[in-house]
Amino acid sequence: MKKIFFLFFLFCILGFSGAQESEEEDWDTIFNSEFEDIVEEEQEQEEQQEESGDTVVESLNRSRVTLYASYNFFGGFAPGWSELPWYDEEKEYNYILGAKMEALISLDFQLAENLRVWNSFYFSIPPDSSDFLTLKEFYFDYDLKKIVFLRAGQYEIAWGISPFYPFTNLPARIPSEISEGDSYIVKIDVPIGLGGFQAVGMTRYGFMENPAAPKFDEFALGAKYNLVLKAVDIDFGGLYFGKMPLRFFTSIKTTLGTTELYLEGLAATIHDEWDTFYFSGNIGFVQDFLKGKLTIAGEAYYNGEKGAYWYRAKEDIRDAESIPLFEGWNGALSVIGRPGVLGMRIFCQTLYAFDINSFQVIPGISIKPVNQLTATLSVPMALGSRDERSYYRHNADTENRPFSIVLGISINGSFRYRIYMDRSAN
Repeated sequence: MKKIFFLFFLFCILGFSGAQESEEEDWDTIFNSEFEDIVEEEQEQEEQQEESGDTVVESLNRSRVTLYASYNFFGGFAPGWSELPWYDEEKEYNYILGAKMEALISLDFQLAENLRVWNSFYFSIPPDSSDFLTLKEFYFDYDLKKIVFLRAGQYEIAWGISPFYPFTNLPARIPSEISEGDSYIVKIDVPIGLGGFQAVGMTRYGFMENPAAPKFDEFALGAKYNLVLKAVDIDFGGLYFGKMPLRFFTSIKTTLGTTELYLEGLAATIHDEWDTFYFSGNIGFVQDFLKGKLTIAGEAYYNGEKGAYWYRAKEDIRDAESIPLFEGWNGALSVIGRPGVLGMRIFCQTLYAFDINSFQVIPGISIKPVNQLTATLSVPMALGSRDERSYYRHNADTENRPFSIVLGISINGSFRYRIYMDRSAN
């Protein structure tokens, strides 16, 4: 029953995310839930509001505790296609009719001018796992004279640009499914101009033979440099982990007129074949039309990492990479229309793997008559090839239908409360 509700939650995300509001890059939210990002967005807005002189001085001279909370309540109906390629389901069913309540609670402790501690907790009814309350993030930030910034703890980081095929997001490609644990990361940032240098060390609980005494080869080590020029933003870096290929990447983003363009490349080599490199790349765009009422984003991506995913044959973990990247040529197209009536959005995202003739299509429509309420109708589909290595998979639906019909209503909101304390009282 828990898995059924989880799958219902998954497809509600597919529909609701098409209706989420974002002032800058909402074109990339069709396929990704923003529920867990609400707290971070609220925090960024708070920091922007504190740029007045008096507020900044007060903030530096006083410790503070900030409570962030986000809530989401939804219910709906979703018969049919039940899973994406990276999920499994054992039970059989024909229809899903259910409801879910979830909350994300975060505490932000500014203990000193240069020391901050952040922790967040997620819980839901029905629960997604055996644990009713889940620790999502727990880390500290420390800055050394505004020259070096350190963050360490349990959290996730993201590299790269593409919202469709994030193959350059190397930290995310260390799979969580086989490790049965969250990421533990130490990250050092050194600002240089508008960009800067970043070094990362990370592991997952399941990779450590003895968590109390982790070994050096149980950690991934990476670094990237961000170069910000007048018209171009460039990232380049790499990540090494003993159980994965060595990968290097570069990402370039610019704006030509009103069109956002990005270009990314990746080189990978297998540990026992250092003289052989596998190359991948993409090019994508984002363009607004009709004064923002229509947004179109597209991407062409070539995955050249054939056979370069994992080098230890005894470990069947190639499929465990957290992002499904099909070999050869892939294409993506995302369209969002905003008629301007009742907060309506008409959206469709299509992913296509040319080599295996496999589509994933998610059309839908949503309305948002008031700020806290969104109603969505979407039809996620897997078309084309029905091979196991495709977007379609034999699923738990007794009719094995390659599509689903999602009809749902979501009510959500967020809350922030801040308490200042005299530092002399510490």
